[in-house]
Amino acid sequence: MLRIAAAVILIAGLMAQGAKAQDAVEQAYRRALEVTPTPATLQREQQEWQAQWTQYSDERAELERYRLAELEMAAVRHETIRSARPSLSTLPRTCVDTGLSGCVVDRTGTLVMPEGATLHFQTQSGSSEEFGISEAVVILQPDGEALIPVMWLFGQLGVLDPAIHTGYGEDGEMRAEGTYVALPGYGQGTGSQWMGVLFRWNGTDRAPTEIDAQSWLSDLAERLPPGLSVWKGPGFEWGSLIAHSPLWQDTDGNCCPTGGEVVVDLKVEGDRLVLGNVSVTDAVLTVAQSVDPAVLEWLARQQQCQYWAGEEPYDAERAGQIEEATSRLRCAMVDSDEETLRTRFAGNESVLAMFERARGQASQ
Repeated sequence: MLRIAAAVILIAGLMAQGAKAQDAVEQAYRRALEVTPTPATLQREQQEWQAQWTQYSDERAELERYRLAELEMAAVRHETIRSARPSLSTLPRTCVDTGLSGCVVDRTGTLVMPEGATLHFQTQSGSSEEFGISEAVVILQPDGEALIPVMWLFGQLGVLDPAIHTGYGEDGEMRAEGTYVALPGYGQGTGSQWMGVLFRWNGTDRAPTEIDAQSWLSDLAERLPPGLSVWKGPGFEWGSLIAHSPLWQDTDGNCCPTGGEVVVDLKVEGDRLVLGNVSVTDAVLTVAQSVDPAVLEWLARQQQCQYWAGEEPYDAERAGQIEEATSRLRCAMVDSDEETLRTRFAGNESVLAMFERARGQASQ
């Protein structure tokens, strides 16, 4: 912890000295790249920073200062974690030094690899200079009486337990060659973006290899039907390498997806996750196929009539718009049309329930 505290003081001094040349940022990036367990993630972040630096020419000095501080801090953190040698007996009560202030051990456990090797993990929570409330997860490999950190992840993660994938899906199809360890993580806030990482386990004699577990989401966006999107981090079934997510329509609120669901079979090709089969359940089309058109038409009219009934005729033009809409939608006939439909579908419990839900929403 003292090394990281000293680094904070050093970085504060660096930032106060004024704009740093881009070669200083490059040197700090190279140093961080040598010690991070997730070089693919760091490379992607550096590319994103470089794009910002190119775009915002008037803010380059500030961007350089911030990035330099960020990279210096990351390098110190990774070096500190790499040098840690906790014992198995202290793991449940003492945090591996990841730089978290007020660090608390949330959970410890083991991962048994297919060849018989046993790894240990620790999840933590606390706070950090750059992120505020933060979490970390560290995977450690036994080395005599000590444990050596071999994989880790840090940030605002809402950390879940690590998981193993051993190559095959539930359907028996090979999804990857080898064994993989997932460190799940989701960003805090309403976005809940996927921030986890995936490693290929290379045995006890070689460092794990980071697998790109992010870019497939961009590929998925291009495979989805028009008007449907994944707005938050997906859920995973790591044992079978399947991802799933609700789907949002463009008009949805962040809280409430109404577009259905997507299930994705993932595969590992090279050093990245790629899309296999993409299965979409389109909620709108499903309803359209299963509900009588007359009921759908009434539901749409009822909702639109409720909307126009709540509008204020604040001037003559607006009053004319309201009158035109309520006339076109036959709003005066909504109640009587509902009674006719209820009689027609008296034996259909699902249709009657739709009427009740529509009325319930209208009364809220």
